[in-house]
Amino acid sequence: MVYLNKRLHQNDLKYHSANAQPGPVICISREVGCGGVNIARLLATELDKQTNYKKWKVLSKEILEKSARELSMDPAKLRNYLKEADRNLFDDILSAFSEKRYKSNIKIRKTLIDLISSFASDGFYIIVGRAGHIIARNIEKSLFIKLTAPLEWRVKQIMEKNNMNIGEAIDFIEKTEKERQNFIKHISDENVKNVEFDLTINLSRMKVTEVVSLIMFAAQTRGLLENIKSKVEIF
Repeated sequence: MVYLNKRLHQNDLKYHSANAQPGPVICISREVGCGGVNIARLLATELDKQTNYKKWKVLSKEILEKSARELSMDPAKLRNYLKEADRNLFDDILSAFSEKRYKSNIKIRKTLIDLISSFASDGFYIIVGRAGHIIARNIEKSLFIKLTAPLEWRVKQIMEKNNMNIGEAIDFIEKTEKERQNFIKHISDENVKNVEFDLTINLSRMKVTEVVSLIMFAAQTRGLLENIKSKVEIF
């Protein structure tokens, strides 16, 4: 949370030298049931072994929590808002009257994009979801991963993890995928279907350790693990 606070107030404090290069950042997009956060944490542990002077951090739901604070909104309300489809003018008018500190979609969108962009630029972050693969698209030292698997495999994972039956698991996947698409629509004007990834991995055919090793190799190949002295933080 300390690092999140720093990012929100980066205009007031200088963290890096003027010549610091944005990144490195790894953005992981995943289909529901692919366990993106767990893989990201394991990946961060392995990356830390290659980078002695700065630790890699994983971000996902924390972004929404800090965005809600910046917007003076209830985190639950922000999450629900971003899960919804497009809101019409009548809904906005009702919200403006029902909440003293109502925030427009424009303000919410800008806050989220600015926050995620600052993390990506600061570097040494693994961003899971949150349209990171779109927002950080222009950062040279970046790697965009897509975790995928057949529906049957993902349903089984959801059933085992959440103690659900097959019908509940399928409903959960469909509902969550729709909510994620709505989130991206709220903060991006791009057609998500046209966004390309550097590496797409089918989890049903690989062990988690193999997945992490593959991403590590890709990061090394792309130069994300090179030591960059200018990235060392100064206070």
